[in-house]
Amino acid sequence: MKAKLKTPALLALLCLLVWAVFAGDIQAGKIQIPDGTEVKVIFDPNLQLNSGKVEKGIPLMVNLYEPIVIGGITVVEKGAIGTAVVEDVQKSGKPGKPGFIKVRITELEPKGEFEAVDAGAKIKLDGVIENKGGGKKLLSFLLGFGLIIKGGQGQIDTSKPYTAKVAESIILEN
Repeated sequence: MKAKLKTPALLALLCLLVWAVFAGDIQAGKIQIPDGTEVKVIFDPNLQLNSGKVEKGIPLMVNLYEPIVIGGITVVEKGAIGTAVVEDVQKSGKPGKPGFIKVRITELEPKGEFEAVDAGAKIKLDGVIENKGGGKKLLSFLLGFGLIIKGGQGQIDTSKPYTAKVAESIILEN
């Protein structure tokens, strides 16, 4: 005598079989983050980045402000750690000379389900943030205090996100 499967049970068994065969292929894959993809990063808001307090060449930590999403798939999660570096800095000076600061965003570590195909590879970024402090030369000479009054320091607001672009395409896989 033949056993008959009811339609819901047959459908459930078929779904389970399809899932068992294809689940690995559905979850596994490679995704490319193309160069030119815009990403937003943010500094620690407690960090003070001004030309009077930092030196050229020091590395700075940034975090991914928004996830990187390609084709509706989140390939790098919000909060991924990245690096920036103080590329140029000039302290303010007398008479009224303004300070200047320039920071370059350089890289980001993949975070989440996807990892770089080349183990340990980072996502190369290119973004520049710069600021020149206010000059006070005219004021210093008008008041006759040319040797006393300094210009303002260049300062970067760490409480807001900044945009950088992926500098080199990278392939991630899960």
